[in-house]
Amino acid sequence: MLKTSRVPLISLVLALAGLAVSVYLTIAHYGAPELLVCSENSVVDCATVTSSEQSELLGIPVAVLGALFYAFLTAICLPWAWRSASPWVGWVRLASVGVGVLFVVYLVAAEFLLIGKICLWCTVVHVITLALAGLLVAAALRPSNV
Repeated sequence: MLKTSRVPLISLVLALAGLAVSVYLTIAHYGAPELLVCSENSVVDCATVTSSEQSELLGIPVAVLGALFYAFLTAICLPWAWRSASPWVGWVRLASVGVGVLFVVYLVAAEFLLIGKICLWCTVVHVITLALAGLLVAAALRPSNV
């Protein structure tokens, strides 16, 4: 059982990990696709996924959206945010990760159904998002405060 007192630290570590991988994917998107270190022409093909039509939303690379998302989550998972007396901070944190989970569902569907390839780096971000969502929801459902 996870101690409630560790939730802020674990959430911050997960948010920072998501930010790091998202920044890595952004760098690869903007000119260094060889950084992806993924096989090509197989089911696991990061280059195909990250350069596909679905790799952008309204002209913005999904990697950039991920980096912005995780920069925001990092900020609201900092100690000051966890100590905030305002209940809105917690609700915004939960709503944000909820939007992240919905976006993960869309991206996974795009990988499997539209692109037919899987990006391992993207999968790392997806797993981090789901882990962070599980942690934050479990913490919100606990009767004791963090």
